[in-house]
Amino acid sequence: MDDFADRLQFVRELAEQGDIRELQRAAERGRLVRVHRGAYYPFEHWDKLTQTERYTFRILGCVGAGRIPPTISHVSAAVLHGAPIIGPMPTLVQMLATTAAGTRTEHGYRKHATAFATHDLEIRGELKLTSLLRTLADTAVDSPFLTAVGVLDWAFAHHPVVAEDVIQVLDRLGVRRGRRRAERAIAFADARSGSPGETLSRVRIWEAGLPTPELQVPFNDRAGRIGVVDFWWPGSQLIGEFDGVSKYVRDEFTGGRDPAAVVIAEKVREDRLRALGPGAARWGWSVAWAPFMLQAQLRDRGLPVDRRRPR
Repeated sequence: MDDFADRLQFVRELAEQGDIRELQRAAERGRLVRVHRGAYYPFEHWDKLTQTERYTFRILGCVGAGRIPPTISHVSAAVLHGAPIIGPMPTLVQMLATTAAGTRTEHGYRKHATAFATHDLEIRGELKLTSLLRTLADTAVDSPFLTAVGVLDWAFAHHPVVAEDVIQVLDRLGVRRGRRRAERAIAFADARSGSPGETLSRVRIWEAGLPTPELQVPFNDRAGRIGVVDFWWPGSQLIGEFDGVSKYVRDEFTGGRDPAAVVIAEKVREDRLRALGPGAARWGWSVAWAPFMLQAQLRDRGLPVDRRRPR
């Protein structure tokens, strides 16, 4: 990422050298992408970046373009900490502001006014951002439920933090507005959620009024351990599995095995689970993203819907 960051070009730096016309011409001809006000990136490389990488460069662009580095916060800080964002990336860079400056949106920033603008911060070279715990608290307060749960699930699974740690930050910051929303996301988050796709599925299951599943449940047969399933509804004898493409192609999931061997092993695993008697439902991103599709699939497998569940 550092090598890619070297490709960022800033109007401010060129202006100090006395000539920005070449940069302007390159932008006008489409050779550069404007990632933030005063910051540009070569189009030939931009086109190859993931959405997360692009948003990261928008953040770096805003840091490098200003004379006073901003304090990156909320979802923007979550991305810098490595958290996955479920759904589209934000279009604005989130930062802290003083209460005197006020909360407002301008010049590609979403500025969050707070009396604690200098509390719970980290410095990484030229980057100034909120600490992981402060980021989790701010994200839980300000973000949609799905976004907040995705970041919290990831943090609880990959860092030595628990729900009570985040609650303590809310207390320390004196959060009142958005407190109930934050506490709901924190209570729902679960370190056992194994991937962003499983987090999305859990949220959709809850939104649909379906029974809460047990997570990461091991299954065995006479030959030994079959594996761990994503979701298990013992009352309905139903197994649920989220099938993301990455489980067949990424080394962290395949263990370096050939994708074809992974597919065969998954088929054997599925046959062994089926032989035990439970029903099974499998779905991917497209079904999980559309809540009524997942609800319909699980209802067809026998799960009841509680329409009285409070939202």
